[in-house]
Amino acid sequence: MEVVALGIDYGSKTSGFTAMASYCSNGEVQIFQSTKGKDADAWILSLIDELKPQSVAIDAPLSLPGVYTDPTFFKNYHYRECDRLTGAMSPMFLGGLTARAMQLKAKLKSQGIESVIETYPKMVCSLIGLDMKRYKKDVNYLQQLRFSDYLEDALEVQEVQNWHQWDALMALLACLKHQNGTATALGDYKEGIIYF
Repeated sequence: MEVVALGIDYGSKTSGFTAMASYCSNGEVQIFQSTKGKDADAWILSLIDELKPQSVAIDAPLSLPGVYTDPTFFKNYHYRECDRLTGAMSPMFLGGLTARAMQLKAKLKSQGIESVIETYPKMVCSLIGLDMKRYKKDVNYLQQLRFSDYLEDALEVQEVQNWHQWDALMALLACLKHQNGTATALGDYKEGIIYF
C-alpha cells in the first residue's frame, strides 16, 4: 500500500521521544516510536526508506532566521517570522535539533521526497479545537482523543501511548492538509514557513 504522507514529532537523538505517523492510500494510519538509547535520525531514515512517503511534515525548525542569509532584508537574529507568529521556540535556542532537522530535510530531498515541510503540532491542536489547557498536561485527556475524529477517511488508529505519538499524528494531519491545499501557512517564504 502506498504511503501518502508522514508526520514526524522530532526529539533529541537518543531520548526515545521521536515518533512518526504514516497515512496510506487505503486510509490506514500507523504510529511508530523510536527506541531510547538508539540513533533516532538513523531510525527515521531507515523507516522512510522502507515506507517511501510522498511527503513529510516535521515538527522542528527547517531553516534559520533570514538575517543569516540576507542581513539587508532581515534583522532578527533569534526568531523567524513564523516563530514569532506561532509562538514557537527560536531555531537558535534549539541549536543542535535545528541543525539535525535541516540535515534530515536535505537527506530526504536527496532521496527524492519533494515535499518536506515544517509544522507545529500545537498550532494544529489549537486549530482543531483541542483544550489547550490540557494539551500535553493531562494523560487522561490524551486517552480520550481519537485521530479518526479529525481525519474522516482514516481507519482506526492504535491507541496513542504518549503526547509524542499524538504530535506525530498532528504533524501527519498538517502534511495531509498541505497536500490538499488547505493548510494554513505562516511566515516569510524567503525565510521559512510553518504549516498547520
